[in-house]
Amino acid sequence: MSKNHVITATMAGATLLLAVAAWRSDAQRGDPPRQTSTILGQALPGLTEEQQQAFTEGLQKFSTVETREEGLGPVFNGTTCAECHKAGAIGGAGIDLTISRVTRIGGIRNGVYSDLTDFGGPVLQARSLKEFDTSCPIDGETVPRQSNRANIFASLRITTPLFGVGLIEAIPAETILARTRQNDPDGVQGVANIQMNPETGKKEVGRFGWKSQHSSLHRFSGDAYLNEMGITSQFFPDDNLPQGKPIPPGWETVPGDDIDEDVEAFTTFMRLLAPPGRLLPLTPQVQEGERLFQQIRCTSCHTPEMKTGANPIAALSKQSVPLYSDLLVHRMGRNLADGIQQGLAQGDQFRTAPLWGASRRRFFLHDGRANNVEEAILHHGGEATASRDRFTRLQERDKAALRAFIHSL
Repeated sequence: MSKNHVITATMAGATLLLAVAAWRSDAQRGDPPRQTSTILGQALPGLTEEQQQAFTEGLQKFSTVETREEGLGPVFNGTTCAECHKAGAIGGAGIDLTISRVTRIGGIRNGVYSDLTDFGGPVLQARSLKEFDTSCPIDGETVPRQSNRANIFASLRITTPLFGVGLIEAIPAETILARTRQNDPDGVQGVANIQMNPETGKKEVGRFGWKSQHSSLHRFSGDAYLNEMGITSQFFPDDNLPQGKPIPPGWETVPGDDIDEDVEAFTTFMRLLAPPGRLLPLTPQVQEGERLFQQIRCTSCHTPEMKTGANPIAALSKQSVPLYSDLLVHRMGRNLADGIQQGLAQGDQFRTAPLWGASRRRFFLHDGRANNVEEAILHHGGEATASRDRFTRLQERDKAALRAFIHSL
């Protein structure tokens, strides 16, 4: 595999932007400018020199533009990880839905859920090598016409931010499992998306992705290489077939010999990426909003804090993780249901989205349909219905306080 990669010009330290200078400023919301407690895009504090070097190398790999010679395609959604993860800093969410939102498809066949690989599923790749070579006979994939049938589903997915995901990975499984319940007065339950990890041969608790479908960052990385860039690796060895059809002769792409090292570098970058900090100062309005957030029982799912267990990386060991999520999947009602099943997560179940970093988000919910926090709240249903209804009954002053609290995260 050639290492004459094209590195995007923004990969230097300049990418570590202050959140106050990100796309969604306080001034745009009519709030006074505030500073952040950390700088987005930096490594976890307390890393060794060797770990810091690994983070830097991973950042470069994360930002590398892949080519056909390195295994890109023949169909793909992006040529670099940073293309879709750059809001606020490299590793953030998407800032443009036209390039940071993909389509998942699935369906029911003979009573059993199917990823519809014969139609190009489970993830459609909207671009192809024809962008770079007009002789390529392969076009980007489109949603199959059959998706308007009752048993075939198509659903949009937006990019999730990666800040602090190493801390999430370090939370013990038993901590997540302890958040499930049966007798909640609002009917909140939550399910851990437990599934087999073929890399370890063990059943593991999912925690990454919109349906907690990945239990580890390494699985998340390999899946992204395959489904977003069309690059196969050790544990994701099978090429995506364009629209489910065989790849024409001569257009097969073969990953470089060091692709598994690249996946590992991508994993390391994410694992060592620091979490987002709070927006400061924490005003009386923000503090009142936090009280209301608890009072209307948003914390039933958006758990304010968990703790990591012992970890060989000291910066990840026994740390507080203020993620505002229980990492479980919950039934969210018919309005948000998309029919897509991943592991144990059914069509109306989604992971509780971590709220840390919400101030840097431009779009909310799995498909980006909500442009602000209040819209996202109002779309909640299912197990979140009682909390949503309590929010709607708040006076406008109290709603503003609750919004201010979430905007401080």
